[in-house]
Amino acid sequence: MKLFNVNELVPSRTTEGKEEKAMLHSSKFESKHLSKIASLKQLIGNLPESGEAYFLYTLKSFNAFTFITYVIKHCGEIDHLTFSTYSINERILSSLLRWYDKGSIKKISMSISDSIKHRMPKVYDLIELQKRERDFEVKYCWNHSKITLIASQGNYFVIEGSGNFSENAMHEQYVFINDKGVYMFRMSCIMSIEL
Repeated sequence: MKLFNVNELVPSRTTEGKEEKAMLHSSKFESKHLSKIASLKQLIGNLPESGEAYFLYTLKSFNAFTFITYVIKHCGEIDHLTFSTYSINERILSSLLRWYDKGSIKKISMSISDSIKHRMPKVYDLIELQKRERDFEVKYCWNHSKITLIASQGNYFVIEGSGNFSENAMHEQYVFINDKGVYMFRMSCIMSIEL
């Protein structure tokens, strides 16, 4: 009489086990990211009111993605997320897509450096897949800007700073604004890119 199956003890040997391992890895990332949200909350307190701006300087505290999850948690659903960045890593892109799939983000527009095709081909392939399966607009160009625009619950948040959508935040600076005029100006800058 057999007591157990060795494959049940080592699930990563199967395809199903790899998926479980990836989910566990994502879960750990999201748990770790919650502490980053708490760090941002401690630093700024509340979201900026209309016409208000926060000027932030951080050391290994959080990245550009943290602002998106912070707005979802403290403001609510995002109608349109637009961002311009040099780079995004796979875990952050996957987490962003989970927020989209949960209905917390309705539409995503992104401008990203076209060098991602060669620097991070796996991420590039994942981005291309999203263009076909979701409301996900992508523009590739020679880009080094780092701007995030969030339309949510009648607010127009603009986050500008040095941080990419990656997990290597070091000394970073950000300006966190709630202003429709600045939002519309930056939207025109990002979306008018010639392809």
